Amino acid sequence: MNLPQYAFGSRQLKRQKPLIRGTDVRQLQQALKHMGFFRARVDGIFGYKTYEAVREFQRYFNLRQSGIVANDEINLLKEFVQMGINKWLTPWRDFAYSSYLPVSISAEPRLVRTWNISDIIALNSTSDRLIVTTKNQIFAISLISGDVLWKTARLFPEAPPVISEGQLLVPAQNLEILDLYSGKSLYSLDEDVFTTPVAVSNSKIYAPSGGAVYAFDRKGHVLWRYRTDGAFCTSPTLGYDLIFFASYDRNIYCLDDKGVLYWKTKISDIVKVPLALWDGKIFAVLQDAWICAINPLLGEILWQKKLPDEECMMPAFHPDFMVLVNYEGQVTALSFQSANIKWVIELPAAPTTSPIALKETLFIGTEEGLMAYDLKTLEYKQYLTGEKITALMPTALSLFVATDKRLAKLMPK
Repeated sequence: MNLPQYAFGSRQLKRQKPLIRGTDVRQLQQALKHMGFFRARVDGIFGYKTYEAVREFQRYFNLRQSGIVANDEINLLKEFVQMGINKWLTPWRDFAYSSYLPVSISAEPRLVRTWNISDIIALNSTSDRLIVTTKNQIFAISLISGDVLWKTARLFPEAPPVISEGQLLVPAQNLEILDLYSGKSLYSLDEDVFTTPVAVSNSKIYAPSGGAVYAFDRKGHVLWRYRTDGAFCTSPTLGYDLIFFASYDRNIYCLDDKGVLYWKTKISDIVKVPLALWDGKIFAVLQDAWICAINPLLGEILWQKKLPDEECMMPAFHPDFMVLVNYEGQVTALSFQSANIKWVIELPAAPTTSPIALKETLFIGTEEGLMAYDLKTLEYKQYLTGEKITALMPTALSLFVATDKRLAKLMPK
């Protein structure tokens, strides 16, 4: 159907006669559908079902339930669209690995649904579907209905997959490329052994294997390979049209998209977790508990901070600080600008997942359940008590939590 062209937010949308039609209505319907409020066909016409979906959206966000899309609704929806509704493409959200999503899920959510899926190692999502990766199978679940859309035959992922351009890229010794919408295998890359998450940008796949990083095109052809002197490289981090990774040779590398070395910086110890890009800095978490902030264009170390002598997990970032969790259960908030410590708390049980930060809440999985911290008061609530948490993933309105025996969905009360 040919719809009149309107930029989203350029006019007020409401139910009237004749019915309002346009590309902006279609964008509204798509956003509301991905958030679970609109359950009809997207047609670009503001009818009764769109009106009811808008009212449900307004009720959820404590707006006046007028059914009219005006400035408050437009600004809120634009914020969701800008961040990518339900897009958690990598184990740490995106290829900058921030583990931050600017949504509000309070520290007091309620359990709304569970699925009997065990041995989950990773959760990803994109607009309308949740990807659940287990030790021997992958499931796609509708974020709207909760129904299983597809599941693979036996597949043995070695690490979490990533989502890119309608595909799921799964390290499973070979790099298996699946169609995101059917689960069918598209092709398999067997150039080397792939056991860590890959990164994708501009139709190029960057895949670490041992001490090397490969670049493939989307047809599986090798474009280049960069070897280091180490036995292992971290998953590549992407930004500024550059590729950043650490090697067990105790160097941090920056390459351009042609595989040419841009800079290399020596560090004091090995780095096991991927580098993170935030606030115009590359952050490296070293095994000896040093944290380094590095200029991404020059490779210059801007600051270094020594934490207690325990290895840390992947950090999470928030507009006010970065959060580091060590394997002993100490949680430290640092200024990502100066490295000053803002606060320190102790988990009641050993952590099992790296932290995830939302606008007002910090979530951490442990051996004894899910910990939810209010970032204003640092008071916490515990959920799924007694269950070992294996993966966490937020969407626009909910939090998915994998335990060793099941998958759970939590939503604000």
